[in-house]
Amino acid sequence: MSVNIDPNPKRSLTQRQQVLRYLMNGGSLTPRKAWLLFGTSKLATRISELRLKDGISVIDQQYIKVRTHGGGRTHVMRYFVKKENRTPSC
Repeated sequence: MSVNIDPNPKRSLTQRQQVLRYLMNGGSLTPRKAWLLFGTSKLATRISELRLKDGISVIDQQYIKVRTHGGGRTHVMRYFVKKENRTPSC
């Protein structure tokens, strides 16, 4: 998946729309991956907006363990949409 870099703001997707499209097409996102793909440092906020403002209730979440730069481990949230809730043409 690539970031929409269309210079015409009327045709460009918002970060929220990009996140939803990515999830509905079977992708899963962590905060780091969302930063790399869409430039958003506030994935949890985008997910909350999708749920509260757009009424999207099919986004699931789970904590996963990841390695830190120092070699330790920490937990981060991973967001995804289960296969039965995905739309093929999003």
